[in-house]
Amino acid sequence: MNSNLVGVFREREIDGKPFHTYTLSSQTDTTTPSSYGETAIDGDDHLSLQQPLFLCPSLRLRVYGENNSYTEFLPYNTSPHFPSITGVDQQVQHLLDSDSQQVHDLLHSDNSHDDDGDEICKLPVVPIYWCNSKKDEYLQFTCGACQLSKIGTDYYICLRSDQMFHKECVESPLEIKHPSYPFLSLKLYHNFSENVNCICCDLALFSMLYHSSTYKLSMHPVCAMKPIPILIDHPKRHPHLLTFFPKQASLLCDVCGLVKESFPTYVCVRCIFVAHRDCIYFPYVIKICRHQHRISFISSLPSGKWSCGVCRQKVNNNCGAYTCNKCRHYFVHTRCALREDVWNGKDLEGVPEEPEIILEPFETIADGIILHFSHGHHLKLENSRVYDENIICQACILPIYEGNYYSCMDQCDFVLHEACANASRKKDHALHGHPLTLKVQGEDSFFCSACCRQSCGYAYGVGSYQIDFRCASVSEPFEYQGHEHPLFLALDRQQERKATCQICQRKIAFLRKLNCIECDYVLCFICATLPYEAKYKHDKHFLTFREGKKGSDQLDWCEVCERNIVYSRKDGFYACDDCCTTLHVRCLLGEDMYMSKPGHTIMNNKREVHILPNNTRSRPFCHHHDEDRCPYKVIFKWQDMTFCSYRCLIK
Repeated sequence: MNSNLVGVFREREIDGKPFHTYTLSSQTDTTTPSSYGETAIDGDDHLSLQQPLFLCPSLRLRVYGENNSYTEFLPYNTSPHFPSITGVDQQVQHLLDSDSQQVHDLLHSDNSHDDDGDEICKLPVVPIYWCNSKKDEYLQFTCGACQLSKIGTDYYICLRSDQMFHKECVESPLEIKHPSYPFLSLKLYHNFSENVNCICCDLALFSMLYHSSTYKLSMHPVCAMKPIPILIDHPKRHPHLLTFFPKQASLLCDVCGLVKESFPTYVCVRCIFVAHRDCIYFPYVIKICRHQHRISFISSLPSGKWSCGVCRQKVNNNCGAYTCNKCRHYFVHTRCALREDVWNGKDLEGVPEEPEIILEPFETIADGIILHFSHGHHLKLENSRVYDENIICQACILPIYEGNYYSCMDQCDFVLHEACANASRKKDHALHGHPLTLKVQGEDSFFCSACCRQSCGYAYGVGSYQIDFRCASVSEPFEYQGHEHPLFLALDRQQERKATCQICQRKIAFLRKLNCIECDYVLCFICATLPYEAKYKHDKHFLTFREGKKGSDQLDWCEVCERNIVYSRKDGFYACDDCCTTLHVRCLLGEDMYMSKPGHTIMNNKREVHILPNNTRSRPFCHHHDEDRCPYKVIFKWQDMTFCSYRCLIK
């Protein structure tokens, strides 16, 4: 490997402080015009700089890719410079002529094609904006080389392809020597199919990356070429100066309690103190969605055995953690507390706590009579004695099986479970970092962000984020009647996306899931929020939900669709042992259980759609499936067309 194509880190002062900064081995000042080509960009006087020309990263891949099979990692072998410092590669020469007139023609050409007639990028990449001023606005874009969205002020644009690139991706050498791995070289590759994450930022790596196949280390060019401070003075975290320590594979961080060989690590020899660079700047007071109070950082824990309030794993007593000053013995790992799905990103140190404003859901008018905020008439407390599948709670969209409920005294069909009527109007929920407000949908339906079902009931939400009433009722620990241990949202989002539900076998990435910390049991929010006991109009007993794997191989038939119950082996079913009654979940609760509100009207793509009971003698045919009759409890009616489900309606 030519030494001119190797990126190294050298000591350099930035704002008077020593840093390890990236530079090419023969490079001294990247802003100084060089003999290998330069250009000036017109603009404001303070932004007009002369810069060397660079090849478009997509061309660098194209040049080498023509004679190589596309494996998972394809190495680059073309210099980033235009033309190369050491002489133009023959393949580059085939596509790019260094003659100044041809370059001029390319810069002013409207079309450029290769021998196959395909349009290719034959232009150098030129800088259009180059500024490190903190006063300027930062730009959010997706880099055409590494596919990473990153805010920054240093970037390039290719005039031919109209793509934007990080400065680091454009200038990336074929090999880099990183201070964190002084005895290891990272080489530049293009990733086509390998599922790999950056060891620094933990984000997925696509397209251009630095990689070591020997040690399985991979980094974004932006992360690999980031300046590393040699000394850090942060008295708030530690009273002494901290020094960068490159050989860090076995050092336990005193702040987060983890060994992370991929994170730049700093030490204080006087105190035998170790901290990752990002841990040094962790906030001291925060609010997380898994706990009702603020939590603050402490450097060590009291004696005893403690578990993390997020991941439920053991917390190291000798390392830092977050704790609640109001709740005794509540602790959270620092990195668990700062997860994106747990913390809202706000540092609350010095910010006074706002007094909690409690909005009551109803006003008590008399004994057993209330005025609920969601309805204009008085509601009276009733007791359900006989099951009527047509009496539906307006909030959770489930029938009134038994117990107390409120009904409208003005003869309209408005009904609420007693528990639903008492639900708070504001709620902190483990699924979201901000408080959620109870909303009445009216003619709108919404998509639940937890279970991915459509609903026309009440929702808890903030902004565009909304979860239905049943999902909002799930709290930690969740006591699921079908499992012997409590369930938690203990998985991080990456693990959760890959987890498979024990009951329905769904592996949908954005479907939220609960898991057991004592065994491998995982339950998605769809299955977790199904009523564990439900009633059927032709059976006087409650039917109990059964997991499919517990079903019998005997010919049990669904009472509604008259098909073998074995077909629900993945989704579970409902059964009554006293009467030998069995029903599929959809046949009992409906295809759209949270849209089953007869008499309700919703707006769908400016269409007025009526939800009607499916109780005629002859069930109608579904407009989407001409040969199939609508089998569920409700139908969706638009003009003269009938649909058996919401899914059929939107197709």
